Amino acid sequence: MTMRNRLIKLSILKRGNWFLMYEALRQDPKLTQFSIEPSAESLFDDIQTRIVTIVDEEYPSYFKQMEMPPFVLYYQGDLNLLKEKKIGIMGTNRPSTYGMKSCQTLVAQLINQNIVIVGGLDLGIDAIAHHVSSKNGKSIAVLASGFSRIYPSENYQLYQLMAKGHLVISEFPPHIPIGRQHFYLRNRIITALSDILMIIEATKEGRMTHVAKQALYDGKIIYALPGEYNSIYSEGSLELIKEGANCLTDYKEILDELKMIYPL
Repeated sequence: MTMRNRLIKLSILKRGNWFLMYEALRQDPKLTQFSIEPSAESLFDDIQTRIVTIVDEEYPSYFKQMEMPPFVLYYQGDLNLLKEKKIGIMGTNRPSTYGMKSCQTLVAQLINQNIVIVGGLDLGIDAIAHHVSSKNGKSIAVLASGFSRIYPSENYQLYQLMAKGHLVISEFPPHIPIGRQHFYLRNRIITALSDILMIIEATKEGRMTHVAKQALYDGKIIYALPGEYNSIYSEGSLELIKEGANCLTDYKEILDELKMIYPL
C-alpha cells in the first residue's frame, strides 16, 4: 500500500480529525503498523471524489508552511484555482443591508480583476460572495463537513454549482457531518490559501472576528470594512482595525497589495 493510500484510509478512520491523524503519524510516521476497519475500507472503495494528499506533487506549497497542514483534502472542481490570486471573504451570517450591498460590490470589482474569491459556504456574507463570484468569476469553497453532508443545507444548490465550474474542498471524508471543531479546522485552511483576508461585517465576539485576529497575529494581510456608525455588525471590523488590520476604503488597495505579492 502506498503512503498516499495509507493517508486517505487514515483520514477515513479518524473522520478527518487533524489532531487524531497527527497523533497516529507521530507514533508511526510511515503508518507501517496501520490497519483499517472493514467498514472504513468499504468507504475508501466507495469514495467518488478527487483527493490530494500532502505527499502528492500537486499539493500546494503554502499548505506545507502551515503549523497544521491538512494531510488529506477531498475536492470537486478545478484544483488549478488554488494557483490563482485569491481573496478570502469572511463575515457574519446575518449581515445588514449595508453589509450585503458592500459584499456584492466588492466581490464584483475583484472578480473583474480575475481574482478568485474564497469562502466557507456559510450563510450570510459567505453565500453572497460565492453567489456573485460563481456567476461571473471564479470561487473556492472550503467546507466544514463532507460532500455528502453539506452544511448549511440551504446552500446545497450553491454547492452543486460550485462543484461543477469552480472548486469545493474539504478536509473531511464525504460521509462526515458538521462538528463543533470543524469550523476552526475549516477556517485555518481558508486563511492559509487566501493571499489576503477581507472582513465585511463581524460582531465583536463573533467567530470571524476571532479567526481574523488570530490570522492578523500570525502575519496575514487583513482588510476590514469599517461599516456604519453605531452598528453591532461593525464592532468586529473596528476592533480588528484597532488591532492593526487595514481599513478598507477602496478595492484598489487590495489590488496594490496583490501586486506586491505577485510582482510582474
